[in-house]
Amino acid sequence: MRLSGFILLFTLALQAGAKDGAAIYKEHCASCHGDKGQGVADEYDEALVGKKSIASLTKYIHKSMPEDDEDAVINDDARAVSEYMFHAFYSPEAQAKLKPVRKDLLRRTQHQHRRALSDLVASFRGNSNLGDKHGLFARYFNKEKMNNQKGKLAERTDTWIGFDLKSDHKIKNLNPKAFSINWSGSIMPPETGTYGFRISTPNGARLWLNDIDNSTDPLIDAWVSSNNKMRQVEKSTFLLGGHSISLYLDYVSYKEDVSSIQFEWKPPHGTWQPIPQRYLFPKRSQVLAIPTTPFPADDASMGYERGSSISKAWREAVTNSAIEITNHVFEDIDRLSRSKSSDKDRAQKLRDFCATMAERAFARPLSAEQRKIHVDGIFDQSKDDLDSAVKRSLLLTFTSPYFLYPDLNVNAEGKPDQFTLATKIALSLWDSIPDRTLLDAAHKGHLANENQINQRIDRMLEDPRSKEKLHRFFFTWLNLTEKDDLSKDLETFPGFDENVIADLRTSLTLFIEQVIWSEKSDYRQLFLSGNLPINNRLAEFYGKEAPKSGFANVPAGKHSAGLFTHPYVLSAFSYHKQTSPIHRGVYLSRNVLGRFLKPPPNAIEFKDADFKPDLTMREKVTEITKDNSCMSCHSIINPIGFGLENYDAVGRFRTHEKKKPINSASDYPTEDDKTVRITGARDLAKLAAESPGAHRAFIKHLFHHLVQQPTNSFGFTTMDALHEEFTKNNFNIRHLVKTIAKTNATH
Repeated sequence: MRLSGFILLFTLALQAGAKDGAAIYKEHCASCHGDKGQGVADEYDEALVGKKSIASLTKYIHKSMPEDDEDAVINDDARAVSEYMFHAFYSPEAQAKLKPVRKDLLRRTQHQHRRALSDLVASFRGNSNLGDKHGLFARYFNKEKMNNQKGKLAERTDTWIGFDLKSDHKIKNLNPKAFSINWSGSIMPPETGTYGFRISTPNGARLWLNDIDNSTDPLIDAWVSSNNKMRQVEKSTFLLGGHSISLYLDYVSYKEDVSSIQFEWKPPHGTWQPIPQRYLFPKRSQVLAIPTTPFPADDASMGYERGSSISKAWREAVTNSAIEITNHVFEDIDRLSRSKSSDKDRAQKLRDFCATMAERAFARPLSAEQRKIHVDGIFDQSKDDLDSAVKRSLLLTFTSPYFLYPDLNVNAEGKPDQFTLATKIALSLWDSIPDRTLLDAAHKGHLANENQINQRIDRMLEDPRSKEKLHRFFFTWLNLTEKDDLSKDLETFPGFDENVIADLRTSLTLFIEQVIWSEKSDYRQLFLSGNLPINNRLAEFYGKEAPKSGFANVPAGKHSAGLFTHPYVLSAFSYHKQTSPIHRGVYLSRNVLGRFLKPPPNAIEFKDADFKPDLTMREKVTEITKDNSCMSCHSIINPIGFGLENYDAVGRFRTHEKKKPINSASDYPTEDDKTVRITGARDLAKLAAESPGAHRAFIKHLFHHLVQQPTNSFGFTTMDALHEEFTKNNFNIRHLVKTIAKTNATH
């Protein structure tokens, strides 16, 4: 037989098989599941979509389907109908073809809106280049009468901000009855939120934040002492993560017996503590415009935050934040516009300033119509009332669709160009607008090829704003953003207090940062690394060798598995008194390993009191999930949760529970219908490090966080291309971030 004839017969055979599969589905399945697997009301209303392989579907149908006649579709028929379903509607690829995903027109999220407004004003004040040195610049003086800074004794960089006269302060010739100290520099908040600041002193002290020349009222004013009695004064303020803030702390002791000061902060999710050295810089930052207007939560119905919802509350927040920042700009209008009220060309300078503000807000040169609407028309109507013209122009710019909706950034022909590209890169990496350097590159046409784009992205990745966005991603990916209460029963776990919990969060942050910003930035080390950053308090609680100071890496133990066994993660997915294999298994299955889990058919509340007191947690979970309807998902969930049972509810390693040896071994069914033996956390780590499904899950979550659009909206092959690039570059996380940013910018 000729080869062409063989190919023809083979093709016809495949077509016949496909028809048989469709016919079998129509005869035995469609009445319950719909003609395209969409579900049927009062029968099976869930859509037949998922990630099982054809082999896995075949096995399931052969064994269990249809429910009223399980022998009707078996063997070759089961295989034929599985192939038909998989390619027709079941697989993600089939769904993408049936329902092509489109990019949505998105507004800025609350994170993006605040940061964009802040960066927009900052672009007129210049960069705050802090350098690599850490600590605050300190100056020590002897006080003479009313002059607090008469005799300067010393200048140095202090890494710990505080003083005690009784300590070895190493300041020569200090007059113990009359001296002053001031500390100046910047702090770099690691995340966005409300920060508390506290001064403890029996003397006098004042704290200025976000004020370059101390011209405003201090945030904390404890300048007048109260009979040399120790007192604490604290205030809180909202700060943007990744944006440095100027700090100035003034302290004085005059004719007092006791002289000391302690300066602390309370970061979001943290407790009162001295500000860590890594967040202190001796150079003072420019004043930062910080929108404090509360915004409604962004829509997260797709599993990630995106600016897709419009509400009255959002419109009010946009308006109020525009008013807030307009007032901030107007208070400093002379410096920002580089003009004075006495200037003869004051009107033109203010007009040009407003035009530049609009151009930077829209991230492209203004069209003649845009300039007329947002600037010239307003100034022409206002005539000599320049104050009103400036305010009206700024308010219109800050509430313009061209600012609120970055996707509107296209050229006069309605097509994307290099300004569009710059806008998308800034959104992906910074959640903000392009800075002047990036806009200048677009003006000059220097974003025309991949090498030029790579150079700009490499620079931007080193910016603290990129680091803050990636920090937020990891806590979102690990499902830890909403887990504020990790407290445990103190009788069961004595010593596991709020300070230990805050230190564990810091430990997790440091662990993640060490992986991301290492030379290799290797995703696999998130699970395979044996390091655990701890301080003295954690060392004491977890029985580790204490570091000399601050946080330092120690061996986590031979059974450790990176993120899987980090005590903060394990504590977050545990009950008040005991572990929770189900919570641990669900989170790891979905977010890390990328497994598809259906909602439970019957939600069953875990009630510990319903079980005999001598049962282990594994025995309890096995009992409540043994039903067939549960095991379709718990065959995946339970082996993962059981694999971590050697770690208790606060993440300490153990070998026994209820005086019984821990059994952490189970058979885990993979996506390709193979069985892997899980004996503990290290096996789970290997699975996450090596599994393509886990790699793709990580890529998907990171893509959603950076771009806030579905991957399929960039083309059906986008995920495959990203996965191939990720693998080819040895799973380098920073390279993946760069690839995603380029994908968003160039599509």
